[in-house]
Amino acid sequence: MKIDSLHIYPLKSAKGIAVQTTEVKSIGFKYDRYFAILNSKKEVLTAREFPTLLKIKTQIKEDNLVLEYGENRKSIPLNDFLNPIEVAIFKEPASGKEAPVSINNWLSSILEIDCSLIKINTDNLRQTIHNAIAFCDAHPIHLITQESVNALNKKLATAIEIDRFRANIVISGLKPFEEHTIAKITIGQCEFVSVLKTERCTLITIDPKTGEKDKKQEPLRTLAKEFRTDKKVEMGIYLIPTKLGKIHVSDSITVEMKMKE
Repeated sequence: MKIDSLHIYPLKSAKGIAVQTTEVKSIGFKYDRYFAILNSKKEVLTAREFPTLLKIKTQIKEDNLVLEYGENRKSIPLNDFLNPIEVAIFKEPASGKEAPVSINNWLSSILEIDCSLIKINTDNLRQTIHNAIAFCDAHPIHLITQESVNALNKKLATAIEIDRFRANIVISGLKPFEEHTIAKITIGQCEFVSVLKTERCTLITIDPKTGEKDKKQEPLRTLAKEFRTDKKVEMGIYLIPTKLGKIHVSDSITVEMKMKE
């Protein structure tokens, strides 16, 4: 069993970054889903409604958030996010800090709506029943196995890349969908507990390279038909860190499986 890759997604729903090492904080990987784009109603946007977001490249470079779209690039100092603002994410309350107006005008031209950029407000983080989180959907860290994607691809007319699933941790060395039975996982010096299987939605039907939705709703349709569990369409698991530190692609992995009922 080994780590295939580690990923962070600084801007929610934008292109991710493969990293060799990352710091694990209580709210997840450092910088992961720390930023989001709002509409005029102060609601967080996702690629489900605005697939163009998937084509915005992100970097964290010298204490700056760097965004790139086409031939254009913008750099925003992390300490330029100042004014607190109350927002909504999936109709739930959240808090952020506003970016300079100049970047908002640029993003509005890309998405063709009035929108604005925010950063998480670390003084007022969203709370779940387990812990605080950034702008992720539900829980801090998402893990998936290469074997699960391989099993799905065998059922598809056209194979897909694993980046459709926007995982933070990709591992290999288990049976397909065996990650669903993980109770605890240790990676290097860090420890995590599994809290929930990842329920899939229409986001996986969007090609992250083109931003186009699959007309046949693949791979969601095949996943629902061939691998449905407990009347839900699930693939991958959510993790919560219980021992913090740094992890590396080269780190060893040990897992503790759930007791069979």
